[in-house]
Amino acid sequence: MPNLNQLERVREIHRLVRRFTENPQNEELRVTCDRLAEKLEVTDRQIRRDIDVLKQRIEEKDTEQGHGAEECALQYEPARRSYIYKRDVDLSVWVGRLDDDELGSLLVAQQALAVFSGMPLAKHIGNIFEEDAGGLVGNKRSGLREEITSLFSFYPDGAGKIDQDQFATIFRGLLLGQQLAVSYQSKANSAPVERVLRPYHLCCFKHQWRLIAHDSKSDSIRDFVVTPRRLKSVKLLARTFKRPPGFDAHAHLSRHKDQPTREVTLRVARAGAHHVLERNWSGLRSTRDLAEGAIEAVFEVGDFGEFKRFVLAFGSDCEVLAPADFRTEIQAEARKMAGLVPT
Repeated sequence: MPNLNQLERVREIHRLVRRFTENPQNEELRVTCDRLAEKLEVTDRQIRRDIDVLKQRIEEKDTEQGHGAEECALQYEPARRSYIYKRDVDLSVWVGRLDDDELGSLLVAQQALAVFSGMPLAKHIGNIFEEDAGGLVGNKRSGLREEITSLFSFYPDGAGKIDQDQFATIFRGLLLGQQLAVSYQSKANSAPVERVLRPYHLCCFKHQWRLIAHDSKSDSIRDFVVTPRRLKSVKLLARTFKRPPGFDAHAHLSRHKDQPTREVTLRVARAGAHHVLERNWSGLRSTRDLAEGAIEAVFEVGDFGEFKRFVLAFGSDCEVLAPADFRTEIQAEARKMAGLVPT
């Protein structure tokens, strides 16, 4: 069994070969020892050893399933100048022996992904732990065995809804560098708008998946919420593109979509202070202890509509100290809420 670093390389080689096998017309996806060595930052000699390990595992898999094969499914084709699979190869449940820390991390990852309804990666990671698939649950460790998957759980409130087919199409567009034709319903429009996107980055922001992409209609880089309510349809186009060199998704998200940012200072009573202090908030800049367990918290805010809902969730445990116009806006909203009459 290869060590963990080699295991990761072998799985990456398998993924790249399968990707080229499915898209042999795309020259940029060719898999050679030179390309692999550069991508995985190891020597050409190490790559050849990794390929031997992959071939060995494929042959072992054939033997386990009773499939005799004259030649290994993984072959180098001189005509295509690339490694390619001659037939379908499934190594999705081959993980190897992980230590306890690594196993714990994988369990948490499974739970984190599972909260997104329809998330395909959650199912694949779940297969790793299935005993009938030869996964990790069957490994003897600490006397836990099948109980091990009950040791971790993950319950974020308000996780975004996704469609598995839409997500898979977007994922392929990202990996293959292919444009997407979408029908997208934004909050600003009363009806869906047809757009052609160049997908640059997919991120989970505040428990909701967002696609950062170049929109040909506005000729700009925009964010698109990946949920069936917004994304009415997604289709992979044959047209390819190259992502701008040095594109920084984090810098893009930090710009707050060109909205000016302002500081908001809150006084949060003791009953609600833990909600601020015990979590990581992207806009939180500083906190200061006050009397009776209260805190003063300073936030840098770009989207005041979203932040208003955050403040109102505290009820009377939160007071806006500055700026004055935002304090007035919160007071007006609170009066509207108090004046609502059940029907």
